[in-house]
This record gives sequence, C-alpha cells and structure tokens, in this order.
Amino acid sequence: MALGPDGKVQILFVCTGNICRSPMAEALLKQRLNPKFRKRVRIVSAGTHAMEGLPTTMKAQSAAAQFNVDLSSHRSQPLTPWLISHSDLILAMEPEHVEMIRQLDPTSGPRTFLIAEFGLPSDSLEGFYEITDPISGDESVYRRVYQELAEETDRILPSIEKVIESAE
Repeated sequence: MALGPDGKVQILFVCTGNICRSPMAEALLKQRLNPKFRKRVRIVSAGTHAMEGLPTTMKAQSAAAQFNVDLSSHRSQPLTPWLISHSDLILAMEPEHVEMIRQLDPTSGPRTFLIAEFGLPSDSLEGFYEITDPISGDESVYRRVYQELAEETDRILPSIEKVIESAE
C-alpha cells in the first residue's frame, strides 16, 4: 500500500462540490475513528466539480452542529489526479464520482469504492446505492443525509481500521 504524502494512510471522501456530503463524511470519520489510529491517518475530502476555498453550506453546518460536529473551518478543494494517486482509500458518494476518479487515475480502481459498498462482501451488493446530494433540500434533508453518513461511518469503521493496520 502506498502511503499518503506525509507517510500516513490517506483516506479521501469525494462528492460533487465538496461543500456538503464529503466534508460531513470527513468530519464524522475524524470524530469516530479510534484514537489509537488518528496519528497514522490523514482524512481529506474533495469534489469532482468543486471550486477552491468555499465553505460548507450553512445547512450542512447546521445539520452537523446538531450532532456536535463543527464544519465551519472546512474549505472546498477540487478532485485532482495528485489527490487520487496519494490516497490509499477513496470513498465516493455516487457512481458518477467513482467514474470520474477512475478517469482521472486509471490505477485507482482497487482502492475506490462507493461509501455504501465499502466493506461489504461483493456477493451482497445489489446494484448501486448512493448518498443523495442534499444541495437543493431543506434542513431536514441535510439532517437525514448527515444521519445516513453517520450510519455508514459506523458500519465501515472496522474495515477502515483494517486498512490502516495493513499499512504498518
């Protein structure tokens, strides 16, 4: 396994604008990851169509704040071939994101997954499941997406910890 640029395992979350879903997922994993793994991992996020330096939406910040997560310091960044090539695990929100990742870096396939499929046996996957973009929704949509990401984070934590352990 190739380690990220700072010698740590790098986990990259990808959505469209990097102002809602992937920052939420990034913050959730940072919050819930076992402290013994935190010094060995770098968790980042990016967007397939992100503009550089935008904050998360106010609705995303509000939804996260209801669960004691602060997204106010997040700034968006576009997905780049460099980010992909320096990431050990890439978790995307939608099939279109996976396709874009693989177009930007054809070698990324073995380490790129939909967040909702990561850690599941391949024979249990029945079609694609995506985390819906809340961008045009009201605050209840953002809360629902946040809760969905929280459930996925809890589910994938053991698999992520295995990835981190295997990098030693």
